[in-house]
Amino acid sequence: MRYRRFPHYSRWLEFESHDDYLKYSYAGTEPVTWLSRAAVDAKKLMALVDKKSTEPTLHTFLESHPYLLPGFSDLHHGPYEGIIATKLPLGKDFVTDFAYVACNSQTLYFTCVEIESARKKLFRRDEKLHRDYLDARQQISDWLFWAQQHKRAAIEAWGSLFNGKPASWYNIKFRGYLVFGRRAELNSPTKQQRWSAEAASLAPGLYAMTYDRLAHRLNFVLPGVDNDRIAVCSYKDRRFVAKQVID
Repeated sequence: MRYRRFPHYSRWLEFESHDDYLKYSYAGTEPVTWLSRAAVDAKKLMALVDKKSTEPTLHTFLESHPYLLPGFSDLHHGPYEGIIATKLPLGKDFVTDFAYVACNSQTLYFTCVEIESARKKLFRRDEKLHRDYLDARQQISDWLFWAQQHKRAAIEAWGSLFNGKPASWYNIKFRGYLVFGRRAELNSPTKQQRWSAEAASLAPGLYAMTYDRLAHRLNFVLPGVDNDRIAVCSYKDRRFVAKQVID
């Protein structure tokens, strides 16, 4: 399918529909509705998790509700240009579930988010961390190491979003989130100790959390950001193609 570029917005962003182009272009002229929905939508997410939904089901839900992603509002401008990328290739070996660049006037956090099926377990029967979790964590750890060693290539993975490169005054950091498992699995002193030790030993910039922690955080930190336009995009030919615009 070839995407038609609707009335010019930028050379790195295209839209599948004229309505989405208008919603993105005129964001800020009307009050956003997603902020008021965040707490309710977090409960909907957990309803899917309670049903042990597969990763594709959870991914589809989060595409429509990207403001629930971890780290979304850590910097007050929110995602750079409102772009949330899905299945963005980062390096040769890693395709992230979601990626965005959190920003304020001084800092850019290049952020990847990996989510896993709600059917996967954190622990084995012998109370050691499950291989499914360890493999998912290693994948993000490998990307963070690669990004630190190849900063230019990691930034260039975002195509022409920054017109070649970010401004020189930005403090650039890389971080990754893994959302995996349920808090209910931490049901013994051994599991609790091992999960605490795991958190303490994670590489800098790597954060692992259960789905419960993700939803619980949204009860206290609503994802309000200055930039209220959000475009969930696929990536093609070094350009982003908006799959849907959230209002």
